[in-house]
Amino acid sequence: MPRGRLWLILVILSTANVLLTGCRGADPKSPAERIRGVISTAEQAVEQRDVGALRDIVGEKYKDSHGYDKSSVVRLIHGYLLRNRTIYLFSKITDIVIVDDTHASVQLLVAMAGRRVQLAEELLGVRADVLYFDLDWLKINGKWEVTASTWRRARVEDFFRD
Repeated sequence: MPRGRLWLILVILSTANVLLTGCRGADPKSPAERIRGVISTAEQAVEQRDVGALRDIVGEKYKDSHGYDKSSVVRLIHGYLLRNRTIYLFSKITDIVIVDDTHASVQLLVAMAGRRVQLAEELLGVRADVLYFDLDWLKINGKWEVTASTWRRARVEDFFRD
């Protein structure tokens, strides 16, 4: 499997893990604020390398644009974590659409690097894979799950667009 696809799946699952964990805490003013707050800590989920937590948030009927289902995504993530000692993510939410109380769509850019990046400007001097994600979320029995995703390669310059 190409390196970029493994990064992609890792990002999808880590973002989902952070969203699920963050939604259990204090209740922010709106679902969009809650999602923004939780995504800001997605990097920690990847760095903790917690496959079990990632498995729990992928919907049982998960399918993506490349034909992966829940079990294949979890296997890919586990293998990737075994092969890579350090993983750091830098993300930027480009859009959040709250469709209703149980459905949301999140678009984000994610840069994946072997060292920590804290500002978008730092990406200009770092070798990083950059991907654009469109994630569908469904709230089932009070739990947010990733049910579908699409992605494409992006460029570091995309972080500087409004």
